[in-house]
Amino acid sequence: MPNSIERIHLTVDGSTFALGPLEGLDDLRDQVLRAARAAGGFLNVTVDGGQRLSFFVTTTTSIVIAVATVPLSADTADGRGLQHAPRIDRDYSDGDIPFDAI
Repeated sequence: MPNSIERIHLTVDGSTFALGPLEGLDDLRDQVLRAARAAGGFLNVTVDGGQRLSFFVTTTTSIVIAVATVPLSADTADGRGLQHAPRIDRDYSDGDIPFDAI
């Protein structure tokens, strides 16, 4: 799908985390396998809000990696549509356009 992204959710021992857009499925699998084969090791991820987490993984740790393909709307990059876009006040009655208006 050209207008879609893959979202990865990681569940560790029953707690689920939405991962950041730069997290890759193959890298996660490799980290989990290395940690399990070494009888313990850290799985390092970045969640959607930017927080970095480290999980100590052993052979008894329950881990589920779920990947969902999410369609995006043509309106916005995040797929929420324009109805959720913040309103920007564009009334510049004094003729000056502020530099911080994006």
